[in-house]
Formats: sequence, C-alpha cells, structure tokens
Amino acid sequence: MSRKFPTFAVTFAAVYAAVYYFAVDDNWALFSYGPAVGEWTLFTRAASAGPTMYWYGWIATSALAAAAAGLLACVLPEHIGKRIWPDFAWLVPMCSIAAIGYLLSGYLTR
Repeated sequence: MSRKFPTFAVTFAAVYAAVYYFAVDDNWALFSYGPAVGEWTLFTRAASAGPTMYWYGWIATSALAAAAAGLLACVLPEHIGKRIWPDFAWLVPMCSIAAIGYLLSGYLTR
C-alpha cells in the first residue's frame, strides 16, 4: 500500500460527504433515471413519463468530486499531506448525516 493512501482516503471520505450534502440540497445530479420508462438522462432533466430518480446521479457527482480532491491531496508535498487530520474521515460524514437529516426533516414532520 502506498504511503499516500491514507491521505487519499481521509480526503475522499470528507469531501464525498460534504459534496453529497450539496448535491442533495441543490440537486447536482450527474445523471437522472426514469424507472417507469427505463430512461437515463444527463444531469437533472426529468424523465418523459413517471417519477425521476436523482440519487444515482448524486452519488456519481460526489464520487467524482471526492476522487479529484483525493488525487489532488496526494500530489501535495509530503509535509502538507501529513497535516490532514485523520478524524476528518469520520467527523465530516457525521456532520453531513446530521445536516441531511435536518434537510429532510420536513418530510418527516408533515
């Protein structure tokens, strides 16, 4: 295993969770899926019939952004990469879960 993997993993986990919150909040889906007609569309265009699922697109958007940030963190000089706090790998996702819970609380309190 490379010495840079911990830097990549911590950065990926933190950035993925943060970007996923904004993807859900602002509907930044890389693609959309209409299950009623089996239709895949680019970005957030609605399906021609039935409901549209954006969840897969939110995951792809978050994964691409997190991978780019993780790779960028790996090319930083070694002394900067070591300064990334390992607890970000769990702290940022926990905060994102709480924020998404608050974001979706309107669905639970109607």
